[in-house]
Amino acid sequence: MFDLSPAKKGAVLAITGSILWGVMGVTSQYLLHIKELPAMWVVTVRMFFAGIILLMADYFIYKKDFFAPWKGTKNILQMLIFSFITIMWVQYAYLSAVEYMNAAMATVFVSLAPIATILWLSLRRRRLPHFYEAVCCISAVLGATVMATHGDMTTLSVSDEGIIYGIMLPIAGVIYTIQPGYLMKTFRPSNVTGWGLLLGGTVLLPFVQPWTITETVEMDPLTIFNVVYTVVFGTAIAFWTFLASLKYIKPHIAAIYELIEPVSAILLSVWLMDVLYQLPEFIGTVMILCPVLYLSLIHRK
Repeated sequence: MFDLSPAKKGAVLAITGSILWGVMGVTSQYLLHIKELPAMWVVTVRMFFAGIILLMADYFIYKKDFFAPWKGTKNILQMLIFSFITIMWVQYAYLSAVEYMNAAMATVFVSLAPIATILWLSLRRRRLPHFYEAVCCISAVLGATVMATHGDMTTLSVSDEGIIYGIMLPIAGVIYTIQPGYLMKTFRPSNVTGWGLLLGGTVLLPFVQPWTITETVEMDPLTIFNVVYTVVFGTAIAFWTFLASLKYIKPHIAAIYELIEPVSAILLSVWLMDVLYQLPEFIGTVMILCPVLYLSLIHRK
């Protein structure tokens, strides 16, 4: 990748993955809102084909240890949990949030994951969060409340389902951050993620039967483009580039660059999907993203 320093390589890869994820939120919103495709349909297609692409790339690049995560009882158990609980739940929660809210709000709620992780670790270690962590948590929660109520604490600007999936997103993020830690350290992240996506998507195929959707939904060129982008660029390549960035930069640095995801999703949602993103939503977004950025910088020490 040209003659870049490791830090710059990591930055380019992390930013690329984050932008691709942000755009994927908008393409998913088109499929869910405009074409009215079921969230589970998008989840199944996205996981199955992205898993195939990631595994093919992993095999042709490395050509070794392709089945390593499936050797040993401990590894198999961890992979099954990763496939059927961690990855599948994260994909479903995110796309359902997009379905009941929009891509902009869903990606901002995703950004609450570091806050939820701090609360979980504090509970697990039986200690109170540090003062700065508590302030960041309060700010982020208030920001989410402002977004959900459009600044009017007596009403909700999103549906009850949207609130439920919005709450699920940071919880799913905690699981996605903690559960696969052993697998990601022991095996190649691209290999583990590819297997997880493929296995989860394969199990869903007979239940969802995505090939039958053409009976009720017209798969015109724009719809096909959005499906292809969601699978290839928004999932397979986005995962690949972001995971590759961890070879050059530390996770907390990558987390800072990942904040580009909600920003890109917001800008594209407003521009392409005519999503109303007014002052309350902007204030709520700042109240969430600024504490996350601050925590990422603090944890560099």
